[in-house]
Amino acid sequence: MEATHVVLATGADAIKLLPTLPIRKRKGHLAITDRLPRPLIRHQLIETGYLQSAHGSDHASVAFNLQPRSAGQLLIGSSRQFESSGEVELPIVKRMLEQAVSYVPALRDFLVTRIWTGFRAATPDGLPLIGPCPNVPGLILATGHEGLGITTSLATAKLVRQHVTGAKAEIDPTPYLPDHFSPAT
Repeated sequence: MEATHVVLATGADAIKLLPTLPIRKRKGHLAITDRLPRPLIRHQLIETGYLQSAHGSDHASVAFNLQPRSAGQLLIGSSRQFESSGEVELPIVKRMLEQAVSYVPALRDFLVTRIWTGFRAATPDGLPLIGPCPNVPGLILATGHEGLGITTSLATAKLVRQHVTGAKAEIDPTPYLPDHFSPAT
């Protein structure tokens, strides 16, 4: 198979293919409750410190994030830490759940049925890498979104399209170009 362009959009695993990318895996914990008999909330709740946690220090951080799920459960988050192990860390989960209960005391009455971890792709400046890879002709990067990959996916797709087709820029690509970290890429 031949292609003029290849898009690398593998999140935290992009460093498996390009180890020199300026990306670090940032671990996060999530918990989910049992199904509720009736909805407790109908929309996502996030504390104002969430963005500070998302783009904060190298230390483990916890911020309140509560999302209703279509199956009647509640998704509780969130945590962030630079850690390579996928193991669930109970002290972090405890902090996360205590934070959630401090915002929504009724949560103490619900059963958490599952806890898991995942990894986000974090860049040193908190901006994703979207655009041509400086050292690999034809490779377009779309990674490093940290926890905003789904939220910013439509804008990322527009930027990728601009690079692949040469279409007129709807979004200024400059802040996201991978070469602003050269020579690491």
